[in-house]
Amino acid sequence: MRSLRISALFVLLALVFPAAPLARPSALRAAPPSDAAEEAAVRDFLASLPEPQRIAQIFLVNIEGNTSYTAVESVSAISGRAGDGPLVPGGCLLFGYNIAPDAEGVVAFTDSIAAYCDSHRLLRPYIAVDQEGGLVNRLRAMTSTLPSAGRVAEKLPPSGAYDLYALQARQLRSLGFDMNLAPVAEAAGGQNAEFLGTRSYGGIAATVAYSIAAVRAYQDNGVSSVLKHFPGNTNTDPHTGLPEIALPQESLLAEQIFPFACILGASPAAVLMSLARTQACDAAVPACLSSFWVRDMLRGTLACRALVLSDDIFMGALADNGFPPELAAVQALMAGVDVIMLSEKKFAPVARILLERAAHDEGFAARLAEAERSVIRYKIACGILALKEQADGSLAVVPQGIDAQFGGREGRLKDFYEAKQAGTAFVRRYFAD
Repeated sequence: MRSLRISALFVLLALVFPAAPLARPSALRAAPPSDAAEEAAVRDFLASLPEPQRIAQIFLVNIEGNTSYTAVESVSAISGRAGDGPLVPGGCLLFGYNIAPDAEGVVAFTDSIAAYCDSHRLLRPYIAVDQEGGLVNRLRAMTSTLPSAGRVAEKLPPSGAYDLYALQARQLRSLGFDMNLAPVAEAAGGQNAEFLGTRSYGGIAATVAYSIAAVRAYQDNGVSSVLKHFPGNTNTDPHTGLPEIALPQESLLAEQIFPFACILGASPAAVLMSLARTQACDAAVPACLSSFWVRDMLRGTLACRALVLSDDIFMGALADNGFPPELAAVQALMAGVDVIMLSEKKFAPVARILLERAAHDEGFAARLAEAERSVIRYKIACGILALKEQADGSLAVVPQGIDAQFGGREGRLKDFYEAKQAGTAFVRRYFAD
């Protein structure tokens, strides 16, 4: 079934939004609609890039090492021509093994990504991390302690959560991170509480209030926030099987969609789709591959302008249910996803399949180009790129150096240690037990 009782959603929104503190804007938010000059500049910039660099923008990929960055693929893996240069993804997702032993090492590693791209005349990637707090905490040995969402909701009001996350954001930005894959915007209920555990803030009201605080805290301090996992999960771990959300339409709206609809008012920079299938609509297709969930519901009904990320298309549960990576990537893009996430370190084989499809499918080629433009607009929003007025009054997209985006290394490390000290004192005060 492809239709939900959308009017019921708007009734729910009308009831909650007057009370929700959504008026104060974030410093970094979902990209607003581009005017004609900005859109022309984005298109011109993309046209100036070689095709492999253009398509690379839509991939968020894990990388190797924690000291000095080197690409693990070359353009020849796409073009078939020997001697082509290195291939770098649009975004790099760092895991625990990518984190150096100290802040100086992390900054050196993230700076090395920029230096590598500069030396090869490549557009540098945005750098993302999974830093929810609690169990999902890639920087646990680096930053001040970040409690789980459940613990935060237990110990702090939303205003206190904002302060906690703001200090964490300062540390992330100082280390060179552009994006945090947090918060989990899923309210805990009978169908998902066991899987989510303390990753959730709790019920619907708590999830909305604390997620808004998290989004604002990160983005007010220069780190993009990613809501996840839309439209939700169940107690099935998506690493081992596809979650099947069996809720009827009314419950699906009230329990799963409603929190996201509210939190989107805080303008998160991105939304991460889940692998779940929903029996109430588009039952055969995982949400991250579903045009109903991405294009119709998220983009359409909820008017989301954020960057839309797939979940990892290499998760075995997708392939086991008839969606191998090459098919999943095509379906995700056609559904309206902008960024394809891969746990694999090489994305060229998938990129090649997408380019082959685009070569003989005009509609797919247009959707691919739209996704590429979305990533470029995001890179402008976070400071990797900038819009610069030209002598003739037109706009041009130009790369920004890492110092222009984040500041000099010495100042960043100073801010990191100041924020870490303040964060440590904050946690000791409010989480003493």
